[in-house]
Amino acid sequence: MPPLLSRVRSAAARASVPAHDADTVVLTTQVLAAGKVVETDEQPTPPPVGWPVVAVAGGLVTAAATWVLWAGVAVLGWLAAEPGTLRSALVTGTNLWLLTNGISARFGTLVITLIPWGATALVAYMINRWAALTARHVREGQSAGIPTVSLVVVASYLVPVFAVSIFFGEPWQAPEHWAAVVGVLLGAAAWGSARARGWSSVRTARPGPAWLRALPRAVLATQLVLLAAGAAVVVTALALDRDRVSALTAALEPGILGGTALLLGQLAFAPNLSVWAGSYALGAGFGLGTGSVVAPAGSQLGLLPGIPVLGALPEAGPGSANLLWWLAAGALAGVAGACLVVLGRPPVRFDESSLVGGLAGLLGGAVFAGLAWAASGDLGTLRLVNLGPRLLPLLIMAATTLGLAGLITGLLLGLVRRRPPACAAIESGSDSIG
Repeated sequence: MPPLLSRVRSAAARASVPAHDADTVVLTTQVLAAGKVVETDEQPTPPPVGWPVVAVAGGLVTAAATWVLWAGVAVLGWLAAEPGTLRSALVTGTNLWLLTNGISARFGTLVITLIPWGATALVAYMINRWAALTARHVREGQSAGIPTVSLVVVASYLVPVFAVSIFFGEPWQAPEHWAAVVGVLLGAAAWGSARARGWSSVRTARPGPAWLRALPRAVLATQLVLLAAGAAVVVTALALDRDRVSALTAALEPGILGGTALLLGQLAFAPNLSVWAGSYALGAGFGLGTGSVVAPAGSQLGLLPGIPVLGALPEAGPGSANLLWWLAAGALAGVAGACLVVLGRPPVRFDESSLVGGLAGLLGGAVFAGLAWAASGDLGTLRLVNLGPRLLPLLIMAATTLGLAGLITGLLLGLVRRRPPACAAIESGSDSIG
């Protein structure tokens, strides 16, 4: 009996290849049927499960997993402090889970609208992975594109979220917040499904000038620089005021379980703190409720909750001259955006390069102001409202600082990269001769 997988070469194939390829081996599949060997062509095995099943399962699993995470954090805090009952701890975890999705949560008489973007980023990552898996389960001939896959995955996740919010949350307290979260989730799902398809379904002709195609990457670079500067501000402040932070932590007496829950809760708001500190580095500063302002030029602090990370806030009063060095972060962000957008195109006149660099910086400042709006919110009522960057000063300072830095950088790059007219004539002449 011949083996099921054998090396076979037909006479027609031997005649069609060159002599030096005579030893080439062709693999075919042989199937034993009725005592005879029949050669068949291998076909790709279709996915055992349809893509709608994977999409719905992905959304539901993500919802359940993230709820379990927040419920676990709340239960750890309950075990450490033992206030209330297990049911109240689970209700608290459910409210925190709703807050992750941009739905305002009610804790007693307090309504909190501040989104923990660190936890939301975890949800977006899981949605991204499930969307990629769903896209790989789309069979040949099915008309399920990237928008369809993304919508089904995100909708499957949001249905239980909104169903629970009817009984626990305040879904209409700040609808713009959950709209922002839905937009982030849709973007994460679209990115995951597009990567799974190899971007082949979204790659089309890319009309327009080269600088326009490089503009999104330049704006993204400005955001990364500002977020990195904000993270550096937070880490530096925590290092300098570690004694005060440790004292606030010890005053709470959380223990091991409570300390773990406290750490996870603060890490969930780490992206918010980076954006706030980025606004601080730009000079606009941020507010911590009514009558509280933190900026490099000076700080004014009112009554604040005893959260350990707030121990890193500067002392009230005029700021030190050393803090003004953080203002260089905005200029660096504008330089980074201008470099990417100008160097991503052929050399042009210096006036064009300066305008393009300034546009990249201007848009980068406007986008960061949008991030600051999304990272703001309330931690209750009265003095704990409007926590986050001061939006109007931030918009003005970010747009002007990044725009001016990008304008100057584009001008300098345009002058450096400009070719002398004689060289351009010689090159054109040589091309015509060739």
